[in-house]
Amino acid sequence: MDDIAQALQVNERISDEKYRRGTEIERTSKVYTRRLVPTGAPLDVLDIGCGTGLNATHLRAMGHRVNGVDISQEAITKFELAGFSGKKADIQNGLPFDDRTFDVVFASEVIEHIADTEFFLKEARRILRDGGTIVLSTPNSSFWVYRLFAAAGKTLSEVQHPGHLRFFSKKSIRRATQDAGFDNVTVAARHMYLIVDEKFSFLGGLLKMIGAKTETRFKTRTQYWHVSGFAPSANGFWADTLILSARKK
Repeated sequence: MDDIAQALQVNERISDEKYRRGTEIERTSKVYTRRLVPTGAPLDVLDIGCGTGLNATHLRAMGHRVNGVDISQEAITKFELAGFSGKKADIQNGLPFDDRTFDVVFASEVIEHIADTEFFLKEARRILRDGGTIVLSTPNSSFWVYRLFAAAGKTLSEVQHPGHLRFFSKKSIRRATQDAGFDNVTVAARHMYLIVDEKFSFLGGLLKMIGAKTETRFKTRTQYWHVSGFAPSANGFWADTLILSARKK
């Protein structure tokens, strides 16, 4: 079995285990990503990597019509119980929808799990109507924390999600999106200025005073404190999550 096929199996196994236990973990980065979805008239949205419907529920509350697709059958079952239409699919093989079906493609932290970035973005473009919008987020692999890990001899594959196949910077995600036929590309971000492990929770009062919030790590399920905020233009050093929006030409 090659490395990509093995990683796909890892992604499906981890996703099934995650959604069997519960639902997605809300993060400020997801909140910021949802804010880039156009508002106003109701739109047809495809939520790629929809999970059990955390993002879709918020998008539906904005008035949009949301469909979903996910590699995990556990996720799709719960997604449909939440009142959405979903499909289980390995999107490495294409999206199971006709051309020009949706106004918005929404993909929160999905593209890094896809072996062929160009194919994924062209599939997203194919199912978008002319002038449609793609909104996606992905870890910023030039984030200052990853630079510290690199200085300590750790690779990105060792410190990020074990199912990640591709790693992006602000420059590379912008270029890939433009090369796939999108324009009006903007790369916003969640900037993260301070991270404090939960073992220092005795400093919680002080951390709250400086605006720190708690969040749960995916890999360890432990909590940490962070000082962060939304940035309309990503800085490659401070951004932990890149948040991109672009228009189909």
